[in-house]
Amino acid sequence: MTPCHSTNPSPSGKDPFRWPRADAAKAFDHFADPDHASQRQYAHDHAIPRSTVGYWLRRDDPADADPVAAFFRSPPGEAFLRGIVAAAFMAFHQRGACGIRLIGYFLELSQLSRFVATSRGALQPLAAQLELDLAAFDDEERPRMAKQMRPKKIAVAGDENYHGKDPCLVAIEPVSNFILVECYREHRDADTWTKVIQESVADMPVTVVLLNSDLARGLLCCAEKGLEVPHSPDLFHGQRDLLKPLLLPLARPVQQAEKDLQKAKQASDKLQTIEEALESVRNELPIVRRLEQARERQQQVVQQVRGVGDDYHPFDRTTGRPVTAEEVEKRLLKHLDDVQTVVQEADLGSRAEEAVTKTRSWVGTLAACVAWYWTLSKQCVEELDLSEEQEHAVYESLLPGLYWEGVAPRARDGEERLRLQELAEELQKQAWQEGGALACLSEEEKRQVQRVTQECAGLFSRSSSCVEGRNGRLSLHHHGQGRLSARKLKALTVVHNYAVKRPDGTTAAERFFGGKHRDLFSWLLERMPDLPRPAEKRPKKAAQPSLQAG
Repeated sequence: MTPCHSTNPSPSGKDPFRWPRADAAKAFDHFADPDHASQRQYAHDHAIPRSTVGYWLRRDDPADADPVAAFFRSPPGEAFLRGIVAAAFMAFHQRGACGIRLIGYFLELSQLSRFVATSRGALQPLAAQLELDLAAFDDEERPRMAKQMRPKKIAVAGDENYHGKDPCLVAIEPVSNFILVECYREHRDADTWTKVIQESVADMPVTVVLLNSDLARGLLCCAEKGLEVPHSPDLFHGQRDLLKPLLLPLARPVQQAEKDLQKAKQASDKLQTIEEALESVRNELPIVRRLEQARERQQQVVQQVRGVGDDYHPFDRTTGRPVTAEEVEKRLLKHLDDVQTVVQEADLGSRAEEAVTKTRSWVGTLAACVAWYWTLSKQCVEELDLSEEQEHAVYESLLPGLYWEGVAPRARDGEERLRLQELAEELQKQAWQEGGALACLSEEEKRQVQRVTQECAGLFSRSSSCVEGRNGRLSLHHHGQGRLSARKLKALTVVHNYAVKRPDGTTAAERFFGGKHRDLFSWLLERMPDLPRPAEKRPKKAAQPSLQAG
């Protein structure tokens, strides 16, 4: 006789025990075989109450004309259904900015609501468990990857944004795009920034050598006094601060000239004689020249400010060769001199003059960052114990080739991206050419030179755009799902680090740690709780006849 099985409460004491759907699918698969055992024997062999087995077999028995239902009652169908639901949560709820209701809508449109409950109350616990599992994956994987990681020096880009009363601090390693810090804190002062950055790298063989950010006081003080590393000002913010007081005064003459030209053309349309038309054309010519001059000044300022970004590199953008800090400063000041000339010719006022003056000190900081970069790069290369000729090949070819290889994808247009990529390939080809200084190294020495040089190429951080982009994505989640909880924020961080892949197929964690990690989705699928069952359809009650007054 089959032993009695009572329905015991779960360990949490909240919900009664439920048999997993996989057990029911195995029972369906067993009894689909013509030579199956009896229900009593199957229940005895698997320690399942016989009444439970009978209930499974009676419930939702698919007809022969419904192969879909029959498939999802089988073990392969149950596993496939779990994969679809898990993929929907990962794609829509974690990577996308969709709420849980849209996942239910997807299940309804795909008619999977026949097999999975779609209400918010049914899907919310599943989403919460998925986020907890994502955090658990990082807790297991990060220490394991850190043990296999080679010691390295990194730059860090930091910024903060607001989803509520507390700021969200975000810090990213720019080369790999690995998120080191993404958390809510009550303050964004230097002590808080220093603490969260140090805690993020405490269990890893990583040394922070540079902090890149805007000129927020907390981040400046964090770099100088907390981390005791140089601070690299963000390029975009400096360009914006220079252009902001210039663009509006430069736009006014253009707008005024366009209005004057439009009025002159309207007046010329009403003229009748040839003499009057000629006189009108002569009146229009000075306006046209004034409009062209105003537009030329506007474009010249924009081009010179863009030129600051084009020339702020430790390597020449045309030849790819190394450029000293003094030469970089000279090039950047030349752009500012041209902007100063336009400001004086157009008489843009004191605010424009102050912006140019302020930017000159900012340019001096940029040049100091280039000098720091060359000092650090030479220290790293000298540790390789190469000959003078080999070091020259590293500085002149290999290092610039790897640098422009990383910069090329972020060029302004497709033509420039292609040119820089070809330049990078040519420089690296020269570095490793047969008969060259580096060709005589052993394979192990070549790998070490390549690794150290690659690390040096990524230490020059001009912009915190990676953090700005991350802040924008977090804002999408905030607008689409409401204020982000600490649990949700942690889950989004893990998805970014371990799930999002670049075209080369690598995740941020693989690029940062330098090794492969376990597949996140497979790990989650193994630990995914049982899918919520849809509610059984209840028979509709017959309508009660209305009583009519006699």
